[in-house]
Amino acid sequence: MLRTASIVCLCLTILLISTAAINAGDEQDQAAWKMRIELSYVITSGNTDTQSLSGKLGAEKQGELYRHILKGNLLRAEDRGVETANKWLLEGRSERVLKERLFAFLTASHLQDKFSGYDYRMGAGPGLGYDFIKTKEHELKGLISVLHSRDKFSEPDKGSESYISGKAAMYYIWNILENLRFKENADYLVSFEDIDAYFINSETALEVRVNGNISFGVTYSIAYHNKPPLPEIERTDTTFLTSLIIDF
Repeated sequence: MLRTASIVCLCLTILLISTAAINAGDEQDQAAWKMRIELSYVITSGNTDTQSLSGKLGAEKQGELYRHILKGNLLRAEDRGVETANKWLLEGRSERVLKERLFAFLTASHLQDKFSGYDYRMGAGPGLGYDFIKTKEHELKGLISVLHSRDKFSEPDKGSESYISGKAAMYYIWNILENLRFKENADYLVSFEDIDAYFINSETALEVRVNGNISFGVTYSIAYHNKPPLPEIERTDTTFLTSLIIDF
């Protein structure tokens, strides 16, 4: 069962990347790839001795029929020389427009979080999405998907598990001013085999553009797990970051 899960996730990931590469060539004259880098570094000394590093890398292509989104996130932190956070995420989504607002997509993700009780969590599968609002001021997109998920526990005796899960996600953008933007992303993932095992993630951000491709942003993220694999692990993680953002 575990081997099957790995093969499925690998195949879907390869298909996602292949589809993006093929369609990127087909729509070369219609849309270009847009890149985004977000960097945040904080160091304190004296009464507190902490360091934290956060980075995000994103690539996006918006064609008439095909749309592709690739993202990578990294978060590391130390307190008096002791590591307190070590987390990175890779995810991608390839969308195919079916009607004016309706689209199908294939998605894959891989998450490693040293202090979550898991060595890694991964999943891949198909889904449907809908652009509820798409104006100059507001954008609202909703997605639902069915994923084949695999979780590898950090405790050796727990091993790993594979299961089918469902995911619902929402992405909202409000262009308040020409140089001021509010963003809210949220998702809910639940195991179909154990509905008490679910994850909720939320990211709220405010960005201020200072020139054509440079912005400053503040982000508040919440990660909630209703059923942590170990009793000493907190259910809720929160992160507040200020970042330099470069678009090109």
